[in-house]
Amino acid sequence: MTTSKLHVGNRIGFYLARMAARGFANEQVLAGTGLEAVRIGEGDVAIEPGDFRKIVGNMLRLTNDPRLGIAMGAEFKVSDLGVLGYAALTASTLEQSRKLFLKYTTLNERVITTSNEIRDGKWFSEIREMFPLGNLLPFAVEEFVSQTISLASSISNRPFPIREMRLAYPQPANIAAYQRRFDCPLYFDQPRTLVYFDIQHLNDPISLANSEVFKLCEQQCQHHASQLAEGDDLANRIRSALVEKPGEFPTVEQMAARLRMGSRTLRRRLEKDNLTYQQILDDTRRDLALQYLQFTALTPKEIGFLLGYNSVSNFRRAFKHWTGSKLSDYRPHE
Repeated sequence: MTTSKLHVGNRIGFYLARMAARGFANEQVLAGTGLEAVRIGEGDVAIEPGDFRKIVGNMLRLTNDPRLGIAMGAEFKVSDLGVLGYAALTASTLEQSRKLFLKYTTLNERVITTSNEIRDGKWFSEIREMFPLGNLLPFAVEEFVSQTISLASSISNRPFPIREMRLAYPQPANIAAYQRRFDCPLYFDQPRTLVYFDIQHLNDPISLANSEVFKLCEQQCQHHASQLAEGDDLANRIRSALVEKPGEFPTVEQMAARLRMGSRTLRRRLEKDNLTYQQILDDTRRDLALQYLQFTALTPKEIGFLLGYNSVSNFRRAFKHWTGSKLSDYRPHE
């Protein structure tokens, strides 16, 4: 089975540094993963989703802080984003900075995918999992929103309020940390995770705005993004594109357009590696199905829908074809 790996080496390095400040050794944070701190420190490292889940689980257990995501997001600095952070620092307004982040999403290491939109006079982000996070979803959401506050406030030197949060998970037993950090209406057990920002702050000027430096930094962002794309094989780029938009499984023509190439070119390049687009699509669906079964309480119908199947029976047949097993073999209670 092939799995789309996560390019989150710098993020893991950030976690190690923040946990070290709390008195925890790298070995404690990385326990059970087989990863080494030295290798992570050498640069971009691709890890398995299971390793990420293990690392976050270790951090939550070691600190005994269920709201650790809020603290991690608050401690994140613009400099932790590298060249993307420096570009954001020299943008003219938060709106220009927002567009920069949307353009170079590959440089912002994430385990969630966000669709940042302005619609009907409202500015909001929908947060979705790039791979099943299970009970770690609150950590990822809390970290993202808390980090957004930190970054926007630091580059504009102004408060950055959250207007409303709708969260697709149950309300924690204690929401005091949410109230302190986010200070906005909170709605739990929602069908989607939506975070609303104050649209008036789009025009907030960046304190270190410099158009010439911004152009230079953006060129470096473009160069770095191109290097990442060239260093990743085509099959993994396709897998990454598939998991970045959960529930969307484009045709080969649509995928080729997303990767800025012709469909014949995409097919030809995959054939050189004895692969087809359908094989990658099936492998990705199979891997996600197994993760959903293991790490979430979603029903087979819900999993099938997320994987692009219009009926649970079609999903069951596909799963049997992929694995030779029934769903009940992975979920005895089904």
